[in-house]
Amino acid sequence: SGQAMTRRRKRLLVVLAALLLAAGGVAWYGQATAMDRQVDALLDEVRIEGPGLVARWLIKLGLMNDRGTYRSRYDVADDLAKLGPLAVPELIRALRDSDPFVRGCAAAALSSLAESRLADARAVEPLIAALKDVDEDVRRSAAEGLGELGDARAVEPLIAAVKDKDEDVRLDAALALGKLGDARGVEFLIAALKHEDRYARQDAVRALGKLGDPHGVKPLIAVLKDEDEHENVRSSAALALRRPRDARAVEPLITVLKDESEDVRMSAAEALGVLADARGVQPLIAVLTDESEDVRSWAAWALGMLGDARGVAPLIATLKDEDGNVRGTAAWALGELGDPSAVAPLIAALKDEDGVVRVFAAEALGKLGNSQGVDFLIAALEDEDVGWRAACALGRLGDTRGVEALIAALKDEDEHVRVSAANALGKLGDPRGVEPLEELFRDGSTYVRRAARRALEELRGPSEGKPFDGAQ
Repeated sequence: SGQAMTRRRKRLLVVLAALLLAAGGVAWYGQATAMDRQVDALLDEVRIEGPGLVARWLIKLGLMNDRGTYRSRYDVADDLAKLGPLAVPELIRALRDSDPFVRGCAAAALSSLAESRLADARAVEPLIAALKDVDEDVRRSAAEGLGELGDARAVEPLIAAVKDKDEDVRLDAALALGKLGDARGVEFLIAALKHEDRYARQDAVRALGKLGDPHGVKPLIAVLKDEDEHENVRSSAALALRRPRDARAVEPLITVLKDESEDVRMSAAEALGVLADARGVQPLIAVLTDESEDVRSWAAWALGMLGDARGVAPLIATLKDEDGNVRGTAAWALGELGDPSAVAPLIAALKDEDGVVRVFAAEALGKLGNSQGVDFLIAALEDEDVGWRAACALGRLGDTRGVEALIAALKDEDEHVRVSAANALGKLGDPRGVEPLEELFRDGSTYVRRAARRALEELRGPSEGKPFDGAQ
C-alpha cells in the first residue's frame, strides 16, 4: 500500500542518515560532489520527518565504527547531540533500554544537550531515575546532565548520589550540586582533597576548578603548597586556581614558578596569564630563561595575556630562543602587546627557519598596524606556511601597496590563501580588486566563492555583492 511504502521509505531515510552520521559519512560523501545535493536533501528530510528515529538508529548502528571496533558511548553521544532538542523524547525512552551501552549513550547525549542548553525540563525526572541505574557510567552521565539542566528538583537526588558506591559518580554528583548552587557539593569536593587515593584527589581538584567557587580557593592553595603531594595533583591545583580570578592565588602561583616540577611550573605560568595580575610580570619574565622549553613558552604566552609593556624587551630577546615553539609564542605575544619597537624584530622573524615562527610573526605584524612591514608581508605571500596569514595581515594594515600582490594571491593553489586574499581585498576597499574577485565566483571551492561574495559586499554594498549562478 501507499502508507506501507511511505513507512519503508522513511525507515530507509533514517537508516541512511544514521549511517552517514555514525560512520563519519561526511568525510567520504564530501569527496563525491555528485552526491552532495542528494545527501543534503536526505538529511533535510530526516530532520523534518524522524529525528527521534534517527536517535534510535544512531545508538544501535553506532555500536560499531567503520573499522569494526567498538565506539565509546561518548563518541555516539556526540553524534546524537547534533540532532538537537527534537531527539530528546527518543533519548528519554532510550534511558529505559535493556542494553547499558544504549542507556549510557542516551544519558551522555542528554548531558551534552543540557550543556548546550538544548535539552529541557522533560529530561529532569528521567535523569533523576537514571541516578539509580546499575551501570556507573549511566549514573555519571545522569549526574552531569542534571548539573547542566539546573533544576532544583535534582538537588536531593544528587545529595543521595554523593554517597554512591562509585567514586566517580560521587565526584560528578558533587560537581553537579555545586553547579546548582548547593554548598554541600563544594564541601564534599573539599573533603575529597584528603582522599587516600591521589587520582580521587586530582579529580576533586579539577571539579573545584570547574566550579570556580571562592570557597575552594584556600583549599586549592594548600594543595599547591603541599610539597608532599603528587606533582600531577599540584599541577592540577595550579590550573584550578584560574577560576575564580581570585587575587589570593597570585603569590602562591608566583612561588611555584620555581618549583622542581616542570608540570607545576608550566601550569602556574598558564594560570598567571589567565589571572592577568601585574604582580606576575617580573616573575614570568624571569621564567623566560627556564630550562624547560614548555615552561618558557607558557611564560611568553602569559606575558602576552598580561599586556604589560615591561614584557616587550624580554619577549623580543626570546625571538632568538633555541626552541621554535618558544619563538613562535613570543612573536604572538608581541602582537598582543602592540609595541612598535617589536616591528623590526618581527620582520626579521619572517625569515625564521621554523614555519610556526613565521606564521605568528606575520600575524603579529598585522596586529601592530605598522606599514613598515608591508613589503615584507607581500614577500611572505609566497611562503607556503605563511601565505594566508600574510594576506590576513595585509588586510588588517589597510595599506593599498598590497593590492596587486593580493590579487595575484587569488590564484594561489592553496584555498586558504585565496580566501584570506579575498577577505583582505574586501577590507582594503580598493576598486582594483572588483574584477578579480568576480572571477572567483567560478572557483572550485565553496569557501573561496563565499569569501569573494563577502569581499564584494564590502567593496560595493550587499546588493552588488551577489554571486553569479553557481557561486553559492
